[in-house]
Amino acid sequence: MQSSSVVRVRSGGGGASIVQAKRLIQPPPARNFDVSCASFDRVVEMVPIAVVFFYERHLDVEALANAVADALAYVPVYAGRISVAGTAMRIRCQGQGVSFTVASSERTLQEAIRSNATDRGHWLVDIVNVISAHQGHSPLLTVRVTHLSDGATAIGCSFHHSVGDFRSFMLFMNAWGATASGEPVSEALIVEDRSAYLDEHLPPDGASVSGLRVLRFSELARLAIYAAKDARKKRTLSLYFADDEIRRMRDDFGLETRLTANDVVCAQITEALMLSDPTIARRSLGIPVNVRKRCGLDPMLLGNMVTLLQLDVRRGETAATIARRIRHCLDHFSDKHLDMRSNLKLVDAACGRWGAYRCVNVSFDVTKFHSGISNWCNEGLHRVRFAGVAPAYVAPVANFLLPGSGAVVEGADGRGMLLTMTLPPETAEAMAGPTIRAHLRRFRRDDDDIPRLYRDS
Repeated sequence: MQSSSVVRVRSGGGGASIVQAKRLIQPPPARNFDVSCASFDRVVEMVPIAVVFFYERHLDVEALANAVADALAYVPVYAGRISVAGTAMRIRCQGQGVSFTVASSERTLQEAIRSNATDRGHWLVDIVNVISAHQGHSPLLTVRVTHLSDGATAIGCSFHHSVGDFRSFMLFMNAWGATASGEPVSEALIVEDRSAYLDEHLPPDGASVSGLRVLRFSELARLAIYAAKDARKKRTLSLYFADDEIRRMRDDFGLETRLTANDVVCAQITEALMLSDPTIARRSLGIPVNVRKRCGLDPMLLGNMVTLLQLDVRRGETAATIARRIRHCLDHFSDKHLDMRSNLKLVDAACGRWGAYRCVNVSFDVTKFHSGISNWCNEGLHRVRFAGVAPAYVAPVANFLLPGSGAVVEGADGRGMLLTMTLPPETAEAMAGPTIRAHLRRFRRDDDDIPRLYRDS
Protein backbone atom coordinates (compact mmCIF):
# COMPACT_ATOMS: atom_id res chain seq x y z
CA MET A 1 0.00 0.00 0.00
CA GLN A 2 1.22 3.49 -0.87
CA SER A 3 0.28 6.66 0.97
CA SER A 4 0.45 10.24 -0.22
CA SER A 5 1.07 13.45 1.66
CA VAL A 6 -1.89 15.67 2.52
CA VAL A 7 -2.95 17.74 -0.51
CA ARG A 8 -5.67 20.38 -0.84
CA VAL A 9 -7.80 19.88 -3.96
CA ARG A 10 -10.14 22.68 -4.99
CA SER A 11 -13.32 21.94 -6.88
CA GLY A 12 -14.74 23.96 -9.74
CA GLY A 13 -17.46 25.18 -7.42
CA GLY A 14 -15.09 27.05 -5.12
CA GLY A 15 -15.26 24.53 -2.29
CA ALA A 16 -12.41 22.31 -1.18
CA SER A 17 -11.74 18.75 -0.18
CA ILE A 18 -8.58 17.68 1.60
CA VAL A 19 -6.91 14.45 0.58
CA GLN A 20 -5.82 12.69 3.73
CA ALA A 21 -4.37 9.50 2.28
CA LYS A 22 -3.97 7.69 -1.02
CA ARG A 23 -2.88 4.11 -1.56
CA LEU A 24 -3.12 1.06 -3.74
CA ILE A 25 -5.33 -1.76 -2.53
CA GLN A 26 -4.46 -5.19 -3.85
CA PRO A 27 -6.46 -8.42 -3.84
CA PRO A 28 -5.23 -11.46 -1.91
CA PRO A 29 -2.53 -13.43 -3.76
CA ALA A 30 -4.05 -15.58 -6.50
CA ARG A 31 -3.30 -17.03 -9.92
CA ASN A 32 -1.98 -14.52 -12.45
CA PHE A 33 -3.70 -14.52 -15.83
CA ASP A 34 -4.37 -12.33 -18.86
CA VAL A 35 -7.71 -11.34 -20.36
CA SER A 36 -7.53 -10.97 -24.13
CA CYS A 37 -9.87 -8.11 -24.99
CA ALA A 38 -12.41 -8.16 -27.79
CA SER A 39 -12.12 -5.55 -30.50
CA PHE A 40 -15.07 -3.56 -29.11
CA ASP A 41 -13.14 -3.13 -25.84
CA ARG A 42 -10.73 -1.01 -27.87
CA VAL A 43 -13.53 1.23 -29.16
CA VAL A 44 -14.12 2.42 -25.58
CA GLU A 45 -10.49 2.40 -24.46
CA MET A 46 -10.52 6.19 -23.99
CA VAL A 47 -13.79 6.24 -22.03
CA PRO A 48 -13.86 6.51 -18.22
CA ILE A 49 -17.16 6.11 -16.35
CA ALA A 50 -17.80 7.64 -12.92
CA VAL A 51 -20.57 7.41 -10.32
CA VAL A 52 -21.00 8.62 -6.73
CA PHE A 53 -22.80 6.82 -3.89
CA PHE A 54 -23.92 9.05 -0.99
CA TYR A 55 -24.51 7.60 2.49
CA GLU A 56 -26.08 9.38 5.47
CA ARG A 57 -23.49 7.95 7.83
CA HIS A 58 -19.79 8.37 8.59
CA LEU A 59 -18.34 5.14 7.17
CA ASP A 60 -15.20 3.56 8.57
CA VAL A 61 -12.36 3.86 6.06
CA GLU A 62 -10.39 0.78 7.10
CA ALA A 63 -13.49 -1.40 6.97
CA LEU A 64 -14.17 -0.12 3.46
CA ALA A 65 -10.56 -0.65 2.37
CA ASN A 66 -10.42 -4.20 3.71
CA ALA A 67 -13.68 -5.03 1.94
CA VAL A 68 -12.31 -3.65 -1.35
CA ALA A 69 -9.38 -6.06 -1.13
CA ASP A 70 -11.73 -8.97 -0.40
CA ALA A 71 -14.06 -7.98 -3.27
CA LEU A 72 -11.18 -7.86 -5.76
CA ALA A 73 -10.60 -11.55 -5.15
CA TYR A 74 -13.92 -12.14 -6.99
CA VAL A 75 -13.33 -9.59 -9.80
CA PRO A 76 -9.51 -9.37 -10.09
CA VAL A 77 -9.70 -7.82 -13.57
CA TYR A 78 -10.34 -4.42 -11.97
CA ALA A 79 -7.01 -4.70 -10.15
CA GLY A 80 -5.14 -5.41 -13.39
CA ARG A 81 -3.31 -3.25 -15.92
CA ILE A 82 -3.71 -2.80 -19.67
CA SER A 83 -1.05 -4.09 -22.04
CA VAL A 84 -1.13 -3.19 -25.74
CA ALA A 85 0.95 -4.87 -28.42
CA GLY A 86 0.14 -3.87 -31.99
CA THR A 87 -3.59 -4.25 -32.48
CA ALA A 88 -4.01 -6.61 -29.51
CA MET A 89 -5.00 -5.40 -26.05
CA ARG A 90 -4.87 -7.46 -22.88
CA ILE A 91 -5.65 -6.89 -19.23
CA ARG A 92 -2.83 -8.38 -17.20
CA CYS A 93 -4.32 -9.58 -13.93
CA GLN A 94 -1.42 -9.79 -11.51
CA GLY A 95 -2.99 -8.11 -8.50
CA GLN A 96 -1.48 -4.70 -9.24
CA GLY A 97 -4.26 -2.96 -7.33
CA VAL A 98 -6.85 -0.17 -7.42
CA SER A 99 -6.48 3.43 -6.27
CA PHE A 100 -8.08 4.21 -2.90
CA THR A 101 -8.23 7.82 -1.69
CA VAL A 102 -9.58 9.21 1.57
CA ALA A 103 -10.63 12.87 1.74
CA SER A 104 -12.68 15.26 3.83
CA SER A 105 -14.81 18.25 2.91
CA GLU A 106 -16.52 21.13 4.66
CA ARG A 107 -19.58 20.58 2.49
CA THR A 108 -22.76 18.88 3.68
CA LEU A 109 -24.49 15.98 1.96
CA GLN A 110 -27.03 18.26 0.27
CA GLU A 111 -24.28 20.62 -0.90
CA ALA A 112 -22.24 17.75 -2.31
CA ILE A 113 -25.26 16.38 -4.20
CA ARG A 114 -26.02 19.84 -5.57
CA SER A 115 -22.38 20.24 -6.60
CA ASN A 116 -22.46 17.00 -8.56
CA ALA A 117 -25.73 17.99 -10.23
CA THR A 118 -24.40 21.37 -11.41
CA ASP A 119 -21.11 20.52 -13.10
CA ARG A 120 -18.88 20.86 -10.05
CA GLY A 121 -18.79 17.34 -8.62
CA HIS A 122 -15.42 16.19 -9.89
CA TRP A 123 -13.87 16.70 -6.44
CA LEU A 124 -15.93 13.67 -5.36
CA VAL A 125 -14.16 11.20 -7.65
CA ASP A 126 -10.71 10.48 -9.11
CA ILE A 127 -11.46 10.02 -12.80
CA VAL A 128 -9.46 7.14 -14.27
CA ASN A 129 -6.57 8.47 -16.37
CA VAL A 130 -7.36 6.58 -19.56
CA ILE A 131 -4.19 7.64 -21.39
CA SER A 132 -1.90 6.52 -18.59
CA ALA A 133 -3.99 3.38 -18.12
CA HIS A 134 -3.73 2.60 -21.82
CA GLN A 135 0.06 2.70 -21.39
CA GLY A 136 -0.16 0.25 -18.49
CA HIS A 137 0.85 2.78 -15.84
CA SER A 138 -2.40 3.53 -13.99
CA PRO A 139 -5.21 1.63 -12.23
CA LEU A 140 -8.37 0.66 -14.06
CA LEU A 141 -10.55 1.45 -11.04
CA THR A 142 -10.39 4.28 -8.53
CA VAL A 143 -12.28 4.71 -5.27
CA ARG A 144 -12.49 8.01 -3.39
CA VAL A 145 -14.11 8.15 0.06
CA THR A 146 -15.03 11.70 1.15
CA HIS A 147 -16.25 12.39 4.67
CA LEU A 148 -18.64 15.34 4.62
CA SER A 149 -19.12 17.94 7.34
CA ASP A 150 -22.54 16.70 8.50
CA GLY A 151 -21.38 13.12 9.13
CA ALA A 152 -22.33 11.77 5.68
CA THR A 153 -19.97 9.91 3.34
CA ALA A 154 -19.58 10.07 -0.44
CA ILE A 155 -17.97 7.16 -2.28
CA GLY A 156 -16.93 8.13 -5.80
CA CYS A 157 -15.86 5.38 -8.20
CA SER A 158 -14.41 5.62 -11.69
CA PHE A 159 -13.62 2.68 -13.95
CA HIS A 160 -12.04 2.08 -17.33
CA HIS A 161 -14.68 1.09 -19.87
CA SER A 162 -12.41 -1.49 -21.56
CA VAL A 163 -12.71 -3.67 -18.45
CA GLY A 164 -16.46 -3.91 -18.90
CA ASP A 165 -19.83 -2.19 -19.08
CA PHE A 166 -21.83 -0.83 -16.16
CA ARG A 167 -23.27 -4.26 -15.37
CA SER A 168 -19.67 -5.50 -15.00
CA PHE A 169 -18.82 -2.63 -12.66
CA MET A 170 -21.82 -3.53 -10.52
CA LEU A 171 -20.40 -7.04 -10.12
CA PHE A 172 -17.54 -5.36 -8.26
CA MET A 173 -19.83 -3.06 -6.26
CA ASN A 174 -22.10 -5.94 -5.23
CA ALA A 175 -19.06 -7.98 -4.20
CA TRP A 176 -17.73 -5.02 -2.22
CA GLY A 177 -21.01 -4.53 -0.36
CA ALA A 178 -21.35 -8.27 0.28
CA THR A 179 -17.82 -8.71 1.65
CA ALA A 180 -18.26 -5.63 3.84
CA SER A 181 -21.40 -7.19 5.32
CA GLY A 182 -20.04 -10.73 5.58
CA GLU A 183 -22.57 -12.00 3.05
CA PRO A 184 -22.05 -14.56 0.25
CA VAL A 185 -20.69 -13.19 -3.02
CA SER A 186 -22.03 -14.18 -6.43
CA GLU A 187 -18.96 -14.85 -8.55
CA ALA A 188 -18.45 -13.13 -11.88
CA LEU A 189 -17.78 -15.11 -15.04
CA ILE A 190 -14.40 -13.98 -16.34
CA VAL A 191 -13.38 -15.34 -19.74
CA GLU A 192 -9.74 -15.06 -20.77
CA ASP A 193 -10.39 -14.81 -24.51
CA ARG A 194 -13.35 -12.53 -25.03
CA SER A 195 -13.34 -12.65 -28.84
CA ALA A 196 -13.38 -16.44 -28.92
CA TYR A 197 -16.14 -16.54 -26.30
CA LEU A 198 -18.33 -14.11 -28.24
CA ASP A 199 -17.72 -15.91 -31.51
CA GLU A 200 -18.87 -19.15 -29.90
CA HIS A 201 -21.86 -17.82 -27.99
CA LEU A 202 -23.37 -14.95 -30.01
CA PRO A 203 -26.34 -15.95 -32.17
CA PRO A 204 -25.28 -16.64 -35.77
CA ASP A 205 -27.87 -14.27 -37.21
CA GLY A 206 -28.76 -10.67 -36.42
CA ALA A 207 -28.45 -7.34 -38.19
CA SER A 208 -26.20 -7.68 -41.23
CA VAL A 209 -25.25 -4.00 -41.28
CA SER A 210 -23.02 -2.60 -38.54
CA GLY A 211 -24.27 0.23 -36.36
CA LEU A 212 -20.74 1.67 -36.38
CA ARG A 213 -18.66 3.56 -38.90
CA VAL A 214 -15.09 4.85 -39.07
CA LEU A 215 -14.43 8.55 -38.60
CA ARG A 216 -12.81 10.40 -41.47
CA PHE A 217 -9.57 12.15 -40.55
CA SER A 218 -11.22 15.54 -41.07
CA GLU A 219 -13.90 14.55 -38.53
CA LEU A 220 -11.24 13.33 -36.14
CA ALA A 221 -9.47 16.68 -36.37
CA ARG A 222 -12.70 18.57 -35.65
CA LEU A 223 -13.40 16.29 -32.70
CA ALA A 224 -9.91 16.98 -31.32
CA ILE A 225 -10.52 20.72 -31.63
CA TYR A 226 -13.86 20.35 -29.82
CA ALA A 227 -12.22 18.36 -27.01
CA ALA A 228 -9.52 21.01 -26.60
CA LYS A 229 -11.70 24.13 -26.86
CA ASP A 230 -15.37 23.46 -26.19
CA ALA A 231 -15.72 20.24 -24.17
CA ARG A 232 -15.30 22.09 -20.86
CA LYS A 233 -18.22 24.36 -21.69
CA LYS A 234 -20.73 21.52 -21.33
CA ARG A 235 -23.37 21.85 -18.64
CA THR A 236 -25.11 19.19 -16.57
CA LEU A 237 -28.85 18.60 -16.65
CA SER A 238 -30.21 16.73 -13.63
CA LEU A 239 -33.90 15.79 -13.52
CA TYR A 240 -35.82 13.61 -11.08
CA PHE A 241 -39.07 11.94 -12.16
CA ALA A 242 -41.34 10.77 -9.35
CA ASP A 243 -43.19 7.45 -9.51
CA ASP A 244 -46.59 9.10 -9.90
CA GLU A 245 -45.22 11.39 -12.60
CA ILE A 246 -43.87 8.38 -14.51
CA ARG A 247 -47.17 6.52 -14.10
CA ARG A 248 -49.04 9.43 -15.68
CA MET A 249 -46.59 9.48 -18.60
CA ARG A 250 -47.03 5.75 -19.14
CA ASP A 251 -50.82 6.09 -19.06
CA ASP A 252 -50.78 9.05 -21.45
CA PHE A 253 -48.19 7.71 -23.91
CA GLY A 254 -49.09 4.04 -23.81
CA LEU A 255 -52.55 3.65 -25.30
CA GLU A 256 -52.52 -0.10 -26.03
CA THR A 257 -48.72 -0.39 -25.72
CA ARG A 258 -46.90 -1.64 -22.63
CA LEU A 259 -44.31 1.03 -21.90
CA THR A 260 -41.56 0.96 -19.30
CA ALA A 261 -40.43 3.83 -17.12
CA ASN A 262 -37.24 4.10 -19.17
CA ASP A 263 -39.24 4.29 -22.44
CA VAL A 264 -41.25 7.29 -21.30
CA VAL A 265 -38.41 9.16 -19.57
CA CYS A 266 -36.17 8.83 -22.65
CA ALA A 267 -39.03 9.97 -24.86
CA GLN A 268 -39.90 12.91 -22.65
CA ILE A 269 -36.30 14.16 -22.64
CA THR A 270 -35.87 13.59 -26.38
CA GLU A 271 -39.00 15.59 -27.24
CA ALA A 272 -37.85 18.44 -24.97
CA LEU A 273 -34.41 18.49 -26.60
CA MET A 274 -36.04 18.84 -30.03
CA LEU A 275 -38.24 21.67 -28.76
CA SER A 276 -35.25 23.46 -27.25
CA ASP A 277 -33.66 24.15 -30.64
CA PRO A 278 -36.02 25.02 -33.52
CA THR A 279 -33.13 24.92 -36.03
CA ILE A 280 -32.69 21.13 -35.65
CA ALA A 281 -34.92 19.05 -37.93
CA ARG A 282 -33.77 15.63 -36.79
CA ARG A 283 -31.64 14.13 -34.06
CA SER A 284 -30.56 10.58 -33.22
CA LEU A 285 -31.41 8.92 -29.91
CA GLY A 286 -29.06 6.13 -28.83
CA ILE A 287 -30.00 3.63 -26.11
CA PRO A 288 -27.33 1.12 -25.04
CA VAL A 289 -28.80 -2.38 -24.77
CA ASN A 290 -27.39 -5.11 -22.54
CA VAL A 291 -27.38 -8.23 -24.75
CA ARG A 292 -26.62 -10.86 -22.08
CA LYS A 293 -30.21 -12.04 -21.66
CA ARG A 294 -31.16 -11.45 -25.31
CA CYS A 295 -28.25 -13.61 -26.51
CA GLY A 296 -28.52 -16.28 -23.83
CA LEU A 297 -25.23 -15.21 -22.21
CA ASP A 298 -24.45 -15.69 -18.53
CA PRO A 299 -25.83 -12.71 -16.55
CA MET A 300 -22.61 -12.68 -14.49
CA LEU A 301 -20.40 -12.37 -17.59
CA LEU A 302 -17.85 -9.58 -17.17
CA GLY A 303 -17.10 -7.49 -20.26
CA ASN A 304 -18.68 -5.07 -22.71
CA MET A 305 -21.87 -6.89 -23.62
CA VAL A 306 -23.79 -3.90 -24.97
CA THR A 307 -24.74 -2.54 -28.35
CA LEU A 308 -26.70 0.54 -29.33
CA LEU A 309 -30.29 0.93 -30.42
CA GLN A 310 -30.37 4.03 -32.64
CA LEU A 311 -33.57 5.91 -33.47
CA ASP A 312 -33.88 8.81 -35.88
CA VAL A 313 -36.18 11.40 -34.27
CA ARG A 314 -37.75 14.14 -36.38
CA ARG A 315 -39.09 17.53 -35.43
CA GLY A 316 -42.76 17.37 -34.52
CA GLU A 317 -42.69 13.82 -33.13
CA THR A 318 -44.45 13.67 -29.79
CA ALA A 319 -43.05 12.00 -26.69
CA ALA A 320 -45.84 9.43 -26.96
CA THR A 321 -44.79 8.46 -30.49
CA ILE A 322 -41.13 8.32 -29.52
CA ALA A 323 -41.88 6.13 -26.50
CA ARG A 324 -43.88 3.66 -28.57
CA ARG A 325 -41.12 3.51 -31.19
CA ILE A 326 -38.55 2.79 -28.48
CA ARG A 327 -40.66 -0.04 -27.09
CA HIS A 328 -41.33 -1.55 -30.54
CA CYS A 329 -37.61 -1.57 -31.40
CA LEU A 330 -36.61 -3.09 -28.06
CA ASP A 331 -39.31 -5.77 -28.34
CA HIS A 332 -37.90 -6.74 -31.75
CA PHE A 333 -34.28 -6.01 -30.93
CA SER A 334 -32.89 -9.54 -31.20
CA ASP A 335 -34.21 -10.19 -34.71
CA LYS A 336 -33.84 -6.70 -36.22
CA HIS A 337 -31.22 -4.67 -34.37
CA LEU A 338 -28.69 -7.10 -32.84
CA ASP A 339 -25.57 -5.95 -34.67
CA MET A 340 -22.78 -7.24 -32.41
CA ARG A 341 -21.30 -9.64 -34.95
CA SER A 342 -21.28 -7.04 -37.73
CA ASN A 343 -19.87 -4.45 -35.29
CA LEU A 344 -17.04 -6.78 -34.24
CA LYS A 345 -16.24 -7.47 -37.88
CA LEU A 346 -16.03 -3.75 -38.69
CA VAL A 347 -13.89 -2.98 -35.62
CA ASP A 348 -11.56 -5.90 -36.32
CA ALA A 349 -10.87 -4.39 -39.72
CA ALA A 350 -10.50 -0.91 -38.26
CA CYS A 351 -7.99 -2.05 -35.66
CA GLY A 352 -5.60 -3.09 -38.40
CA ARG A 353 -5.96 -0.04 -40.64
CA TRP A 354 -7.14 2.97 -38.67
CA GLY A 355 -7.45 2.11 -35.02
CA ALA A 356 -10.61 1.19 -33.16
CA TYR A 357 -10.73 4.62 -31.52
CA ARG A 358 -12.03 6.00 -34.82
CA CYS A 359 -15.12 3.78 -34.72
CA VAL A 360 -18.28 5.69 -33.81
CA ASN A 361 -22.03 5.21 -34.11
CA VAL A 362 -23.33 5.65 -37.65
CA SER A 363 -25.37 8.66 -36.52
CA PHE A 364 -22.36 10.51 -35.06
CA ASP A 365 -22.07 14.06 -36.39
CA VAL A 366 -19.28 16.24 -35.07
CA THR A 367 -21.21 19.40 -36.07
CA LYS A 368 -24.21 18.76 -33.81
CA PHE A 369 -24.93 16.63 -30.79
CA HIS A 370 -27.12 13.54 -30.62
CA SER A 371 -28.47 12.09 -27.40
CA GLY A 372 -27.47 8.80 -25.84
CA ILE A 373 -29.11 7.66 -22.61
CA SER A 374 -27.83 4.66 -20.66
CA ASN A 375 -30.20 2.84 -18.32
CA TRP A 376 -28.49 1.97 -15.03
CA CYS A 377 -31.74 1.01 -13.30
CA ASN A 378 -32.30 -2.52 -12.01
CA GLU A 379 -28.55 -2.92 -11.38
CA GLY A 380 -28.83 -2.87 -7.60
CA LEU A 381 -27.27 0.56 -7.03
CA HIS A 382 -29.29 1.19 -3.89
CA ARG A 383 -28.62 -2.29 -2.53
CA VAL A 384 -24.89 -1.61 -2.04
CA ARG A 385 -24.90 -1.38 1.75
CA PHE A 386 -22.09 -0.47 4.09
CA ALA A 387 -22.44 -0.65 7.88
CA GLY A 388 -26.02 -1.74 7.25
CA VAL A 389 -26.88 1.50 5.44
CA ALA A 390 -28.14 1.80 1.85
CA PRO A 391 -27.21 4.81 -0.28
CA ALA A 392 -29.42 7.85 0.19
CA TYR A 393 -28.57 9.08 -3.30
CA VAL A 394 -26.66 7.72 -6.31
CA ALA A 395 -25.77 9.69 -9.43
CA PRO A 396 -23.38 9.58 -12.37
CA VAL A 397 -20.59 12.12 -12.52
CA ALA A 398 -21.17 13.91 -15.82
CA ASN A 399 -17.67 13.53 -17.27
CA PHE A 400 -18.98 12.35 -20.65
CA LEU A 401 -16.85 13.71 -23.51
CA LEU A 402 -19.72 14.34 -25.92
CA PRO A 403 -22.76 16.52 -25.17
CA GLY A 404 -26.06 14.68 -25.20
CA SER A 405 -24.67 11.72 -23.25
CA GLY A 406 -26.43 10.74 -20.05
CA ALA A 407 -27.69 8.01 -17.76
CA VAL A 408 -30.76 7.26 -15.67
CA VAL A 409 -30.65 5.64 -12.23
CA GLU A 410 -33.30 4.68 -9.73
CA GLY A 411 -34.00 6.99 -6.83
CA ALA A 412 -33.53 5.97 -3.20
CA ASP A 413 -35.50 2.87 -2.18
CA GLY A 414 -36.22 2.29 -5.87
CA ARG A 415 -38.53 5.31 -6.00
CA GLY A 416 -38.55 7.39 -9.16
CA MET A 417 -35.76 7.92 -11.69
CA LEU A 418 -32.92 10.44 -11.83
CA LEU A 419 -31.54 11.50 -15.21
CA THR A 420 -28.10 13.11 -15.52
CA MET A 421 -27.02 14.43 -18.95
CA THR A 422 -24.37 16.76 -20.36
CA LEU A 423 -25.48 19.42 -22.84
CA PRO A 424 -24.02 22.35 -24.79
CA PRO A 425 -24.43 25.56 -22.75
CA GLU A 426 -27.07 27.07 -25.06
CA THR A 427 -29.17 23.87 -24.96
CA ALA A 428 -28.83 23.61 -21.17
CA GLU A 429 -30.02 27.20 -20.87
CA ALA A 430 -33.03 26.50 -23.09
CA MET A 431 -33.91 23.33 -21.14
CA ALA A 432 -33.83 25.32 -17.90
CA GLY A 433 -36.08 28.04 -19.33
CA PRO A 434 -39.72 28.31 -18.23
CA THR A 435 -41.26 27.06 -21.51
CA ILE A 436 -39.29 23.81 -21.80
CA ARG A 437 -39.29 23.29 -18.04
CA ALA A 438 -43.09 23.52 -17.92
CA HIS A 439 -43.36 21.07 -20.82
CA LEU A 440 -41.01 18.63 -19.11
CA ARG A 441 -42.96 18.88 -15.87
CA ARG A 442 -46.47 18.76 -17.31
CA PHE A 443 -47.11 15.39 -15.65
CA ARG A 444 -45.92 16.45 -12.19
CA ARG A 445 -48.40 17.45 -9.47
CA ASP A 446 -47.81 19.54 -6.37
CA ASP A 447 -48.61 16.64 -4.05
CA ASP A 448 -46.24 14.13 -5.74
CA ASP A 449 -43.93 12.40 -3.29
CA ILE A 450 -40.47 13.87 -3.99
CA PRO A 451 -37.76 12.60 -1.60
CA ARG A 452 -35.94 15.40 0.23
CA LEU A 453 -32.58 14.91 -1.48
CA TYR A 454 -34.17 15.07 -4.96
CA ARG A 455 -36.17 18.29 -4.61
CA ASP A 456 -33.53 20.36 -6.40
CA SER A 457 -33.73 18.12 -9.51
